[in-house]
Amino acid sequence: MEEQKPIQEKKVNVPEKERERSKEGIIFNRWLYNRMIKSNKNVLSAVTGPTGSAKSYQDLKRAELWYRYHFNEEFPRENICFSVSEVIRRVSSKKLRKGEILIFEEAGANLGSLDFQNKVCKMFTYVLQSFRSMNIAIFFNLPYLSMLNKQARLLIHVHFMTKDIDQKKKLSKSKGFFRQVNQSNGKVYSKYMWSRVNNKITQVKEFSYSLPSKQLIKTYELKKLNFLSKMTYDFGQELDKIEHERNKKEWRKDLTEKQARVYELAQQGLVQREIGKIMETSTPNICEHLQAIRKKGYLV
Repeated sequence: MEEQKPIQEKKVNVPEKERERSKEGIIFNRWLYNRMIKSNKNVLSAVTGPTGSAKSYQDLKRAELWYRYHFNEEFPRENICFSVSEVIRRVSSKKLRKGEILIFEEAGANLGSLDFQNKVCKMFTYVLQSFRSMNIAIFFNLPYLSMLNKQARLLIHVHFMTKDIDQKKKLSKSKGFFRQVNQSNGKVYSKYMWSRVNNKITQVKEFSYSLPSKQLIKTYELKKLNFLSKMTYDFGQELDKIEHERNKKEWRKDLTEKQARVYELAQQGLVQREIGKIMETSTPNICEHLQAIRKKGYLV
């Protein structure tokens, strides 16, 4: 087996000032490297917090710093996903390299509590359990960790909880809890990371990140706008459908069940004999229904 070269030997093909800034995420990058590259494992990360607490930008910055650190390149836009289907397509595309990161934005809006009657959500849970051999990471972004079902929550390796934003320095802060699960009872233990900082083993309780690059922010905001526009459109279509069905019931509330069926078939252009055949009754009986329908003011 070919020996892995130390990560420090790599050269970052980005501007000098960006090379300096890539050091800001060095502690978390080392953890990602040890887990995905050195130990051949996957990573499931979740960042939670209220709206406006920079959850999205923190994930984008973490991913951006990792790609510069390990791949010597910028974080790819296609790895920003806004739906379960997008995540599944990327995971099954066979285009992901060892150490790649997928960001699952708006995971709360997409997953909720994961309705297991839904085939897509069942498939997604299966992906979470089976993709570990790919040595990739998924960063979930959601308001509360409880919006993932229990099975998915148990698979989370690190949980970032947004803390505050330093507006002056333009830094967003979060607490990082690295999770261990008791295999017997499923109890989760959340611990702070221990890392070597300035040749001293230190407990890391807080992570601070500056803004992602302007280009990555622009790409993210455009994809988010498209996602929200589509979601709003689909929601509007669903409301229109519900309203239409409700109106249909209102219009026909004075018709009996059989009269409503006769009226529906007549509106499709069927003659009395054809309607009678479908409803398994005589033509004169259909004629009587049509006369009663007309008396109630319906145009047949």
